[in-house]
Amino acid sequence: MNHVVDRIAAAVGWAGSVSPELDWDTVERRLQTVLPSDYKQFMSRFPAGVLSDSVRIHNPVQSDAQLASFVDEFDLKLEVARLSRAEYDLYEVFPAPGGVIPFAADVAGGSFFWLPRTSDPDEWHVVYQSRDSPDDWTTTELSMTAVLLQLVTSQGTDNILGWEMTERSFEPF
Repeated sequence: MNHVVDRIAAAVGWAGSVSPELDWDTVERRLQTVLPSDYKQFMSRFPAGVLSDSVRIHNPVQSDAQLASFVDEFDLKLEVARLSRAEYDLYEVFPAPGGVIPFAADVAGGSFFWLPRTSDPDEWHVVYQSRDSPDDWTTTELSMTAVLLQLVTSQGTDNILGWEMTERSFEPF
């Protein structure tokens, strides 16, 4: 298990687990992309839910219903990113080569994406698109689990959202 996932679980007091009904091959075929191993490790520990009252995460291997919810949000976030790209000429959007790939959303409507700079998904970094301004993107050099760990352990507003993170919890849907 990824030690960063263990640190996230400890930070939010999560001792639960998930029993996936689907396998990653099924999910990756449906999405038409491979996914980072740290994301898969996180999803083997956490069901769909809300992290620290700020980040909504659908677990696509949890069940057919969760895969459907993930795909609905995935498609919606891709469409928003396409509209932003058309207006502001920002990041390419999946399935274009190097196009951003969504994986989560904040509770205010912002979106978390992977930026696939290489063909190795374990080298992908996270970018965040604010709901408040479609041309407001924050680029990191961090993996998905590193970003989530930063969110659940940050003091003040020193995190990708720029939010004061006072709640340290995980609430399953």
